Amino acid sequence: MTIAAVVAAFMAMILPVNAAYAKYDVNEHVLQHTRTEIVQKMEEYAPERSDGEYLWDEAYEEKPNINSPYSSGKLKEAYIWEGIKAVNLVRYLAGLPDDVEPDFMLGNQQQAAALLNAVNGELSHYPSQPQGMSNDLFNLGANGAKSSNIAYGADNFMEAVIDLYMADSSEGNIDRVGHRRWILNPTMKKTMFGAAIGHSGAYEVPYSNMYSFDKSRASGEVAYEYIGWPSAGSFPLEVWHAKDPWSIMLNPDVYDNKRTSSIKVTMTRKSDGRVWSFGSVDQDKGGKYFTVDTANYAVPFCIIFRPDSSLDYKPEEQFHIEVTGLYSKGSGQPQSLAYDTQFFNAEQHSEQADSLAATGQVSAWAEEYYLKLKTSALLDGVADSDHSSQISRLEFTNIAFNLYKLLADYEMEDIKSPFNDIDQARISHAAKLGIIQGTSAGQFSPNKKLTRQEAVVVLMNLYKKLGGDTATLASANSTFTDDADIAAWAKKMRIPHITLD
Repeated sequence: MTIAAVVAAFMAMILPVNAAYAKYDVNEHVLQHTRTEIVQKMEEYAPERSDGEYLWDEAYEEKPNINSPYSSGKLKEAYIWEGIKAVNLVRYLAGLPDDVEPDFMLGNQQQAAALLNAVNGELSHYPSQPQGMSNDLFNLGANGAKSSNIAYGADNFMEAVIDLYMADSSEGNIDRVGHRRWILNPTMKKTMFGAAIGHSGAYEVPYSNMYSFDKSRASGEVAYEYIGWPSAGSFPLEVWHAKDPWSIMLNPDVYDNKRTSSIKVTMTRKSDGRVWSFGSVDQDKGGKYFTVDTANYAVPFCIIFRPDSSLDYKPEEQFHIEVTGLYSKGSGQPQSLAYDTQFFNAEQHSEQADSLAATGQVSAWAEEYYLKLKTSALLDGVADSDHSSQISRLEFTNIAFNLYKLLADYEMEDIKSPFNDIDQARISHAAKLGIIQGTSAGQFSPNKKLTRQEAVVVLMNLYKKLGGDTATLASANSTFTDDADIAAWAKKMRIPHITLD
């Protein structure tokens, strides 16, 4: 058995199992995202232009005219898709369907809205009518402005979506994160963008917008309990800023949004155990903040919290989020929810994967699993060499114990080794816990290559130790054609569901 195959087997105990669902379930999908898949999506939805200043000149099929006679102009289709890609990226990261499309029928409306703000030189959902502008053009733009996310100063649509709308960190937006909630609207299926260059004081700046009120997705197509930003699971630091508030959009059909006074949030950083507690007393919009908003910004139930505006989020830091004081919509019973978010550097992950592929150190199919275990410190005690080689009992036991220590929050103490041929803390604790046994009295045989049946026994021991239901597994009693070759001691612990290659 190779080390890469073992890594894949252990990852099966960490990652959720894929299943078929009648609906698109946000909370199931977001936990199925691997880091490699996230990086691939980020590359797929990356802007075509690296300099990203296309709204100043290149984006227009017809340039807007902000002087009389006014004209709203027209965006090139390629640059409209730049905005669509940005929207679909953040929706994917949040676990939502990333299939939003442009509504070209709204093109004139969105350009007229951008023109209005550019002419007036101010950002407003309710712009005044410029002197000399026709009623038709003004009414068209006014309708677009009041039904859109609006921004100024962003040089491209990716910047507007990631750094402005999704951030929503200003004191004027943090109490509702409305721009973010409209983009993460589960019922959104279409949107449209507009942009025009205008003035802000003495400076020229781009004014842009994104239509936000679409609810054209089929009713019931998307199921969710909550939508988090940053999401549960792995989350790339490239789309996050230190000052950004966290938000949890709760399904008002699941949780009662009329009973919010008891809601509290606890945020724990797992690396050092630091805890932040949030409640109604945290009202500093420039620092530590907490609120619950039930206004109708797409989903009328949203918890918003921020530790402070300067917390330095680092790669591989994991945070445990727990919400209490919730009530179910139907029965009115008290409820709570909890999840973990782990930040990672997507660019660094991509470089690591490229390096592994170039050296052949890890087989391509195992790269994702290898990097996940390595960044979680689960490969401590395993030689970082050729992982396509056969694994030893020592290496396998190290991984098994590291996983148990992580999931069970196990504290190691000084312990005497039960073996004569090895004295290592991880091995001694694994034996004490019953995860692995020796090969004979007082012997562990650390350098002996692991057999498939030994691996299955260790996995089963680990599964039971972590609270797994062995009765359920025992009901599936598969028989193999080489059943006679399986040792009697291994048959007692056989797991039919696990296949190791």
